[in-house]
Amino acid sequence: MVELQDVLEVVSEVSRVSITQIRSKKRYRLFAQARGLFFVFARDYTNCSIMEIATFINRHHATCVHYCKITPDVLKYDKKYRIEYGDIQNRLEQLKFSDEKANANMLQQIEFQIAKLLKKKERISNATKDSLS
Repeated sequence: MVELQDVLEVVSEVSRVSITQIRSKKRYRLFAQARGLFFVFARDYTNCSIMEIATFINRHHATCVHYCKITPDVLKYDKKYRIEYGDIQNRLEQLKFSDEKANANMLQQIEFQIAKLLKKKERISNATKDSLS
């Protein structure tokens, strides 16, 4: 799963709005749209609750619910917003895929180490049995 910080950084980079501006109380359209994208992608790509997502950028949970309701409507009419949405979605998918791939590699390495340790344990137990006999 993707972390909230990752979502915030991707949204900030693609929308060209700083993280400080996304977290600010200012209601400029550019900042508000970046916040909306953050809320939507945070809900879709993380396991965090609405309260955790809203608290992460200094908002109330109702704000998160509001943005999640209105963002799809804005996407219908604003071409630039749709393009940003697609770019963010692509980057988060790549991030998610690379995370899953890294986790699979780590799991494979752990399984290999476990098998190695089990063989070592078996050799030691066999050597102990032989020396006792």
